[in-house]
Amino acid sequence: MWARDSLPPAMITFLVLDVIAVGLRAFVRTRMSKSFGYDDWAMCGALVGYITLCTLTFVSIGNGYGADEVRPEWNPVTAVKFFVASTLAYVIVVYIAKISVALVLYRIAVTNKPIRLLLVISMVILTVWTIVTTLIVALQCTPLSLTWGEGTGTCLPAYVLANTGFSISAMDIASSFLYAGLPMLLLRGVQLSPRMKASIIILLGLGVVSSIATVIRLKYLIDVANLTSATGVEASNAYLTTFVYSVTELGLTIFTASLAALRPLLKFLPFGNPNSSNGYGQSKKKSELRSDMGPPVKLDDLDTSASQEHIIPQGHIQKETQYRVEYSSV
Repeated sequence: MWARDSLPPAMITFLVLDVIAVGLRAFVRTRMSKSFGYDDWAMCGALVGYITLCTLTFVSIGNGYGADEVRPEWNPVTAVKFFVASTLAYVIVVYIAKISVALVLYRIAVTNKPIRLLLVISMVILTVWTIVTTLIVALQCTPLSLTWGEGTGTCLPAYVLANTGFSISAMDIASSFLYAGLPMLLLRGVQLSPRMKASIIILLGLGVVSSIATVIRLKYLIDVANLTSATGVEASNAYLTTFVYSVTELGLTIFTASLAALRPLLKFLPFGNPNSSNGYGQSKKKSELRSDMGPPVKLDDLDTSASQEHIIPQGHIQKETQYRVEYSSV
């Protein structure tokens, strides 16, 4: 029951965070940097998919999915239908979110053809993998209506669905670490300060945080693999437990991927202004330069009948102005 009670708060939390993060990302790309691209469209699509996924899950839970008791107002068939739909939505939305992260890196690696090729290969693998896993989830029972107890037919064993979950987790972890490590290669040799490089690497590498929820989910996928049946109350409780971490992982993926585009907003924060952070050093340099130029001299105390030779004390830089006038016969 803890999964059934924990899932709605988790979805509400990440819905709020993701809507804010993606909204700010769209604002930065459309209003500030004027560079709204295909990666931003993909992330907006992932957000729409995540909202759809959460809506389907809310309907499923609202109809008693995973509950130990049965209430007259609940519809068990509707509950299972919407949970199967939310599972399919999860597989597709994870793919869109990962593709969005890959497109961000592809957009950055304009002149780095090897990394662009690696990103294209990874996106192709993700596409094939998503098609296969989507078909397995969609065809877990033949006919699919058997999943919610209507009709007769056959269903895949529970361990097949568990292995599918393991494969999704493995691909998710591998892609997260790949996309988190590529920024270090992209910034190698780029003329940026160490602080700037570190901030960019951290922002682009935050996606690896979502893998923490994926690793934790692996433990509960073992329980799914040990199920004697792919349907029933025991199975629904096991699915909901893994789904808590699935929703968390996907919400973190969308949130952290959007943070990478919000760096221009740092200038509105007191500690985000690069000029204010090292202002002391700049003032110190200016004072040193001024001391090398000699003591300050008031222009009013100098003879201004000649040119501007006395603006700087003797022995330092001098400036002279000459005029040349030419007349042409008409």
